[in-house]
Amino acid sequence: MSKKFIDNYLLFQLALASHTFSEEFYDQLRAAGVSPPKWRILINLMDCPGMYLTALAKYALYEQSRVTKLVDQLVGEKLVEKRTSHQDRRRVSIHITDRGLALVKPLITQAKIHEKSVLAGLTPTDRKHLKSILKKLANRHAKDMQVANLKLVDTT
Repeated sequence: MSKKFIDNYLLFQLALASHTFSEEFYDQLRAAGVSPPKWRILINLMDCPGMYLTALAKYALYEQSRVTKLVDQLVGEKLVEKRTSHQDRRRVSIHITDRGLALVKPLITQAKIHEKSVLAGLTPTDRKHLKSILKKLANRHAKDMQVANLKLVDTT
């Protein structure tokens, strides 16, 4: 085991893993004409249609002002649409369009293949434990930071 602090520092290890694996997949996204920030917006809307900007920003891990700009771009590309609430005209929900779904569905297949290659060196039990531990850490700290809506669901 290395004696260097950085080699054993959890936050660095998580960031390095995320950066390395994300960049591999982001190359595939860019080849399909989708930027990583737009990908985060689209996959959230696919799973939870009708999100409001505040929730979408939390789940996409961006500031609300950035999400607002991204959503406006996606509306212009006809990948998402805004719908005004009938009860409160000030509330606008965001929905992925059929065109957006057609773009995202094959990318989700690619994402699953990429994830499988990333985890290929681990046993099924280790994969399940890794995801479970990361979700526990994230949920505990999200709660501590009073970001309860960021709760991750264990799907394993």
